[in-house]
Amino acid sequence: MRRLLNVIAASAVMLSPVVVPLSAYGQTGQTAYPVKNIRVIVPSPTGGPSDIVARLLGDKLSQSLGKQVVVDNRVGASQIIGSHIVAKADPDGYTLLQAAANMSINPVTLPDMPFDAVKDFAAVSMTHITPYVFAVSAQSPVKTLPELIKFIKANPGKITYGATGTGSPHQLATLLMVQGAGGLPGMTEVQYKGSTPAHPDLIANRITFMIDPLAAASPHIRGGLLRALAVSTPQRNPSFPDVPAAAEVLPGYDFASWGGVFAPAGTPRAVVQKLNAEIGTALASPDIRKRFADMGLVTKHSTPEEFGKFLQSEIARWRALLKK
Repeated sequence: MRRLLNVIAASAVMLSPVVVPLSAYGQTGQTAYPVKNIRVIVPSPTGGPSDIVARLLGDKLSQSLGKQVVVDNRVGASQIIGSHIVAKADPDGYTLLQAAANMSINPVTLPDMPFDAVKDFAAVSMTHITPYVFAVSAQSPVKTLPELIKFIKANPGKITYGATGTGSPHQLATLLMVQGAGGLPGMTEVQYKGSTPAHPDLIANRITFMIDPLAAASPHIRGGLLRALAVSTPQRNPSFPDVPAAAEVLPGYDFASWGGVFAPAGTPRAVVQKLNAEIGTALASPDIRKRFADMGLVTKHSTPEEFGKFLQSEIARWRALLKK
């Protein structure tokens, strides 16, 4: 943990935010905002759902706000490094976080985090729901989810699956699969720093399978490099209507990740409300909705209050699951 904190401290120094006096916001707290470019920290690698969403929304917000929205990928430590930068940034609306479900999982699996996921952030808005997909290489002999389960049972000790760390959505989705199947023989988890770094091994059939965000895997599925066995939500995804829902094979299976924007705690309410409104307008635009749908994402706007309550409910959900 000491080594992790040293890395986090170094990352925070590199950011060196510029302080803007609160008086610059004017009497209403929003007349002058923004007066400079906005940085959106993405704590995951380029090419993943959070990165894609941040860049699509960043382009829209750059146009509507009149200032450049710059995406900055700060990867590492189960998304803690990037999140910590935002938690400790000046609460002036110029450093934001495009967060994912790790925000609700890490407090359960990593009790020694250097920040409080609830108290150190101001919820701005949800941006999307991320369905996951059971994926194998197009070279794999496995064609369906029942075949995957049968294949795992027939090859104990030989099965590998991709994940992005202990307590990651990938790992939890796999745990739910094991529970739904009534238990499966030991599998070896291969950890990666994100979906994108895992894809070469998955495509080449060097790992058996991965339950991956549909948004990240969809280009390879459409390109014929990966085979989709099932989606993780209870209903089929409209962008991939021929891919069955996992619940059709594993009754009750239901898993999805999510994404949303946070600011540091203490960010002026007027700034949070302005950002929330601009994000809502961007999410409602036909081109954004189409781009999200093409990736298998579901747009989701919320009030700051709704998003804050959702985060707390998700933390409680994972805490209850992992105590079983």
